[in-house]
Amino acid sequence: MEKAGLYTLQEKAVADYQDNAIALVRDAIRVNEIAREPLIMESFVVVIILKGTATIYMEESEVRLCAGDIFMCRPNSILEKSMISMDLEIRGFVVSGEKVEDLLYETGMRWNFRVTSLNHEVLHASEEEVRRLCMYYDLLNDKLNTPASQSKQPALDALFKALVYEFYDLQERKKVNESLAPISYSSGENIFQQFLRLLNDDRQPFASVNDYAAMLHITPKYFSSVCKRISGKTASEIIRDQIIKQAKLLLRDNTLGIKQIADLLNFANQSHFGTYFHRYTGQSPQQFRLSAIESANEKD
Repeated sequence: MEKAGLYTLQEKAVADYQDNAIALVRDAIRVNEIAREPLIMESFVVVIILKGTATIYMEESEVRLCAGDIFMCRPNSILEKSMISMDLEIRGFVVSGEKVEDLLYETGMRWNFRVTSLNHEVLHASEEEVRRLCMYYDLLNDKLNTPASQSKQPALDALFKALVYEFYDLQERKKVNESLAPISYSSGENIFQQFLRLLNDDRQPFASVNDYAAMLHITPKYFSSVCKRISGKTASEIIRDQIIKQAKLLLRDNTLGIKQIADLLNFANQSHFGTYFHRYTGQSPQQFRLSAIESANEKD
């Protein structure tokens, strides 16, 4: 399964503006051509639906969008397939994880990471809210495409910060499970953020609770208490969920054998992986792979 990020848009030349931190897109048809095959999203994606409809299949769920909907997708989400109406009109923001972290830090806000929630969500905005977000898109697009000047970066910083506040207000009004809060990180939250970065680092194999605690220079007991307080799940449950999610993702890729997947996920052997996967999903790896293939064929 391929990964998709800012570089993907650059290769396809579909953005109104793009650099290594952000892309602005409005060409729904060309973007949809990229999303016809399963992809792992590597960036934050926000899509505002102005007109028409779209259906997105993500992580075994179907997301239907219409005018006024705002689709938000976080890194490491799995986009399986998308279908759009010919009159679909969008405004899209694709932002690197580093840029999002910088913006949240600069505005004094943070994201309450709830690992129990999905990696994507849909908000519904009023006509006035959609109009205002489109204004930000146009202002950013105009300023980003202007020649360098002494005032360009400060102006961009102000626009980006204002846009973050707009989404904060929107999420507060819609009372979503994950929200921005204008408070500083506590030591426990810093630990949890570091843990999530380790957990989502492709270069770092999955480890045990004790190993992660050692990497974070804290005791396993304190580590688990931090995870439970912030996420509602123990450290072992978070690790387990991430392993199962990654296993499902890899099993959808028919180019990899099950033994190869077991090795990639740091299991001692294929048998151990199969027992572990069956315990938490009720299916063997091979059964899951076959059902995923059948499901994909039905959608086609």
